[in-house]
Amino acid sequence: MKNAYHAVVHYLKDWKNLLAHAIVGVLILAVGLFLPVPPIYRIAILLLVISLNILRMRKSAKKAAVLQ
Repeated sequence: MKNAYHAVVHYLKDWKNLLAHAIVGVLILAVGLFLPVPPIYRIAILLLVISLNILRMRKSAKKAAVLQ
């Protein structure tokens, strides 16, 4: 449980993740105002962004480990 908590905290502290979620959030809000999109698609987009950010963070961590 502690590992999951620390992983979530680390994920939320990364500024690139915050930027990506902010952009996606604004886009979802804008699309929601002008085009009715089913909530399942909004959730799918959010999960896709989270998955891509996790992959990016893992790749960055591996690159940093190799450089050290």
